[in-house]
Amino acid sequence: MEDAQQRITNLFTAHPIFGKMGPDSLQAIAHLSNMVSVPEGQMIVQEGEASSVLYLLVSGTAVAVREGPDQETIVLNAVAAGDCIGELAFLDGGPRTASVRAETECQVVAIPTEPLKNSPQGQGVVGDLKSALASVVVKRARAMSDEMLASLRRQLEIKTVQNQFGYFLIFTISIFLISTTLFYLVAEDYVADVYDPAFSWQTLIFLALPSLVVIKMMKIPLADLGIKREGAWRSFVESVSFCVAITIPTVIWMVWFQKPSASDDTGATIDGFFFFHYFIHSFFQEVGARGLFQGLFQKFLDDSRGHRSIFLTSIVFASLHITFGIDAVVITFFASIGFGYLYLRQKNLLGVTIVHYWLGVLAAMMVAF
Repeated sequence: MEDAQQRITNLFTAHPIFGKMGPDSLQAIAHLSNMVSVPEGQMIVQEGEASSVLYLLVSGTAVAVREGPDQETIVLNAVAAGDCIGELAFLDGGPRTASVRAETECQVVAIPTEPLKNSPQGQGVVGDLKSALASVVVKRARAMSDEMLASLRRQLEIKTVQNQFGYFLIFTISIFLISTTLFYLVAEDYVADVYDPAFSWQTLIFLALPSLVVIKMMKIPLADLGIKREGAWRSFVESVSFCVAITIPTVIWMVWFQKPSASDDTGATIDGFFFFHYFIHSFFQEVGARGLFQGLFQKFLDDSRGHRSIFLTSIVFASLHITFGIDAVVITFFASIGFGYLYLRQKNLLGVTIVHYWLGVLAAMMVAF
């Protein structure tokens, strides 16, 4: 018994809370305290019970838990060796606000309240202990306040993401409806030439409207769309270098190996206006495909690596070219895969717009000449 009491006294003396008390108070508390072994899975204190016994966890691990509205167990926080258990009930005499369950076999020091109060100088000793425990309560209250604030912030963020996902879903549906409508017009021969600049600009306007609405509703900054100075020069140099590299073998193939087309109907007309308006188209297509779709897919899917976002974006991007035929859908799907990884690397819309534009120009030239 003497060895156990001395061990408890040594534990109290070395403890950052109990060590602040005077030696007489520590001796009085240690004399009435007991070392208790709690098996794994057993409750050290039970939520709602009318007990004000204070515990000090000496060894092992435990968790504070509460019963949820559907009688499920909600884990509040971990309890480590050196932590006090049941200090609130000890201070105010109220019922336990939570349960503490031993996760492993635990050794605890139990400090009984009533015998301590009834001991010689008990009121003074209890007052000293309550003063020492005040710092624990304040620390717990601050941690709980910070956790509640963080929880509120997370809930607001979740609500915001839910609202934004709703806008994104409507935007996606709108894009597909516009694409389907345009394909119907072409299929019914309402559009004589899908390469006509007038039809191209009308298509761009129709597709731009829902994009502008979702950008405004979701308050997406230009930087999140890839329109920013950061990384622009690197993006420009890498993309121009790639365009030069791909142009050399293309020109060689066109000059020495390409056979003349048997038909005069080659599709797009290559002139000055084509070079101008196709660049504008390339830019706005990349704002929608990479800036909006790929960026929002990454956000809502929590796709840090970007593979799923690029694949889904490429499906949407390819479907928008259905009016140009199935071959255009296949080509733009694989091209979009490449554009997606280029944008994922550069995080800037300048480079992918340049590559998109120049590959389209080369493809048009190969068809036209």
